[in-house]
Amino acid sequence: MSRSYLAVRHLLRQLELKKNSEKRKAIIPHWFAGFVDQVSALFEPFSGVARVGYECTQAETGWEVSMFLGQNETVGGADDGQLKAVNFRFDMKGLSDCFDSVESIHWNAFPRQDLMTADSVDLSFLTVIGEVQSSVVKLQLHTSPPMAVGPAMRHYPDGRVELV
Repeated sequence: MSRSYLAVRHLLRQLELKKNSEKRKAIIPHWFAGFVDQVSALFEPFSGVARVGYECTQAETGWEVSMFLGQNETVGGADDGQLKAVNFRFDMKGLSDCFDSVESIHWNAFPRQDLMTADSVDLSFLTVIGEVQSSVVKLQLHTSPPMAVGPAMRHYPDGRVELV
C-alpha cells in the first residue's frame, strides 16, 4: 500500500497554513509607509552612513512604530564581528511636521545604570503620540536597536558596504 497520500496531505496542509498566515498579516497603508519614510529621513548620523530600522504593528487604537538606527558590523581585520552603534542627531522640529497634530511627547530617561537589568538596555527613548491621515500613531524613537536585531550594515576592509 502506497503512503503517498501522506505527502500530499502534508503539502495541502502547508498550503492552507500559508494562506491563513497571509490573511493575518497586516497590510501597511501607503500613508503609514510614507510617514515611516519621512521620519527615517530625520535621523542624521554624525559620521559615515547608517540604516534606519523599525518595527510596527497595528493596535486597536491605531498604528505603533519603534524606530532606531541599526548597528554596523565590521567584517575582517582585528575588529571582525564587532557591532558598533551609530551616534546620531535627530531633527525634532521636522518630526512635528510629520504629524497632522501631536497629542503628547514624552522622553523616558534612565541615567542610573545600577537600576538597569539585562533586559533594559535601551530605556531612554522618546514617545510621540499624534494623528496622521486621521489615524492615531504612537512613535517611539530609540537610541539603539532591540537586542534581537542583527546588524543593519556590514563594512568590509576593502571599503565595501553591504546592507543586511
